[in-house]
Amino acid sequence: MNRPAPRKSSLTGSNPIAPPVAAATEPAEVAAPPALVEKAQSKPASKPAAGPVEGKKYRPKVSFYQDPADTDRVRGAILHTQVQEGSRSLSKFIDDAVMEKVAALEAKYNGGQPFPAIGARELPQGRPMGE
Repeated sequence: MNRPAPRKSSLTGSNPIAPPVAAATEPAEVAAPPALVEKAQSKPASKPAAGPVEGKKYRPKVSFYQDPADTDRVRGAILHTQVQEGSRSLSKFIDDAVMEKVAALEAKYNGGQPFPAIGARELPQGRPMGE
């Protein structure tokens, strides 16, 4: 019985730390950490993107914690009002609700203008003290 020969990986011989052999002849540059590069390249958006990110099929996922009983109430509200309100999914319902609240906060505290955009991981993280 003959076994087929194992396939060769396109990553064979590559090293995630060392530069490729062709690039080794050029002077090495010290790369900034990705977080600093992303922060330097991010600009406050005057209008948030409405829809998928360019080149992506789906919008980025955002998650949060919620009491299971409240989540059940949200699902019930969607199911029983989707014809009248037009929310066809949990994501659409939550997005509409959050953006309605954001618009109210912008009207109340920022003269109706959008707040400066804040990138991912720029908000304080972890459990707030006292909770």
